[in-house]
Order: sequence, then C-alpha cells, then structure tokens
Amino acid sequence: MRSILLLTFGAFLGWGISGFFTNGFETDYLFILILGIVVGYIIGKMKEKEDITESL
Repeated sequence: MRSILLLTFGAFLGWGISGFFTNGFETDYLFILILGIVVGYIIGKMKEKEDITESL
C-alpha cells in the first residue's frame, strides 16, 4: 500500500513540475494516470488472491 501512495505522490509531483515549466496544468492526463494506477492495483490484488486460492 505504501508503494501505491508513493507512486501517486510521484505522479502529482511530476504533474506539478511539468505544469510549472509548460504553464499547462491539465488535469485530464493526471486523472487518467491515477485511475490507471488504482485499477491496476485492484486487479493485481484480485489476481494475487486468485493465485493463492488456486494453489490450495
């Protein structure tokens, strides 16, 4: 869980730095990135549970 929080923080930081230099704080790409991170994390957790139950 800590890694997903650090990844999200890194996404915000990268968005802020690139937006500062380009004067383009567009939230569409940031929202899509964070949504992808969360969905990937949820799918990974479900896949991990599925692998554990199959091995039993």
